[in-house]
Amino acid sequence: MRKNFLWYNFIRLGLVRTGLQFFYKKIHVVDKHKIPKGKPILLVPNHQNSFMDALLVTTTVFQTTSFLTRAKAFQSKFMNWFLRSLNLLPVYRVRDGMSEIQKNNEIFQTCVEYLTNGEAILVFAEANHDLKRRLRPFSKGFTRIAFDAEIKNDWNLDLYVQPVGVNYSDHQNSRNEVRVVFGDPIKVSDYRKEYEESERSAANSLKNQTSDNLKPLIMHVPKLDQYPLIKIALDEMESDRAKLSNNEYMNTLVQNAEKLQTPELISDAEHVLEVAEKNKLSVRALSEVKLPMIKRILLSPIYLLVWLNGIIPYQPARYIIKNKIQDKAFDVSIKFVLGLFLFPLFYLLVTCILLIAGVPAIWAWGYFLVSLFTSTMFKRANELLRNQKEKKKIQRFKLSNPDIFNDLKTKLSKIAEFRKVVVKGE
Repeated sequence: MRKNFLWYNFIRLGLVRTGLQFFYKKIHVVDKHKIPKGKPILLVPNHQNSFMDALLVTTTVFQTTSFLTRAKAFQSKFMNWFLRSLNLLPVYRVRDGMSEIQKNNEIFQTCVEYLTNGEAILVFAEANHDLKRRLRPFSKGFTRIAFDAEIKNDWNLDLYVQPVGVNYSDHQNSRNEVRVVFGDPIKVSDYRKEYEESERSAANSLKNQTSDNLKPLIMHVPKLDQYPLIKIALDEMESDRAKLSNNEYMNTLVQNAEKLQTPELISDAEHVLEVAEKNKLSVRALSEVKLPMIKRILLSPIYLLVWLNGIIPYQPARYIIKNKIQDKAFDVSIKFVLGLFLFPLFYLLVTCILLIAGVPAIWAWGYFLVSLFTSTMFKRANELLRNQKEKKKIQRFKLSNPDIFNDLKTKLSKIAEFRKVVVKGE
């Protein structure tokens, strides 16, 4: 047992997992039984959504899990201690300098030691994150760790590579659905003969097999040139966002779309995304996706109260996302980390003020509990206001650029018809 066992599991299971259950509307865990019991495992998930991917996987598996992350986060002494206490390990890249790259040898050996002790290591084989709903080419770093661990144990470690698919109904916002899917594990010692004949060949085989096992576990768009069309037709125009986290359903639609797409539709989609990005317009709002409004209308007074109650603790996250963060993949991570602490602290502060002001304890603490549990509705309340702003922005764009607007609507209409055919052919 590691020295940090209690601290690590308090943070992982007590704080982070509980926080994730509040942050997301629903977390589906599929085929967890496929994880080899009592064996060391090398977890290889897809990497779309910064460190939310790692948090969702490590809070799902039983074993003590370490994962590799960019070395830049470890620069200060405090962060180096804090992150390592949570079983994060630095991995160095070329941009960190060639002298720093050599430090990866020590980190990889640490991973080997942890695997030898029966623990789990999480590695993002794609090397970096990307919000696109597809699996990108793998690097071979994880294969080196896998083979080094088996060799150190004379190929008797019984190590498995475990592919994991992480699917989001919405990458950048809270109160959406997530689906964590475990695939068929790969026994590393099965590659012993090939490794002894050619290390490169064995590394490529393990890399390719892991990639092949992982692709069905996520929504995967194989051809990058078709991505704009599929993004608009299957993502932006989807009214039931929960379907986007269903990898099997979405991959069926992707296959249908690949058969039915045309160069003209792909060109139209590229143009729509280009104009929307240039003018900061929401493609979803432009598409006029119909949302279930009865529930929202009935709950609008409650949404308003929740929004007023939560707007102050939300401001730090809003400011950082708007002014400090350029990579949109970090948006939801900032919201989660700050929300995990700021919302409860703010409600506790207000509760203390109420108690000092002489409000009966039952009412003051009642406010705290109600605020805590209704904070999950803040995203919906904020979304209603944002939707109104987006509609007004589109109206202004329509008045100032009528020809461009009409062209966009014509192209989106064609894509909407394409979507209908794709969905019917599922």
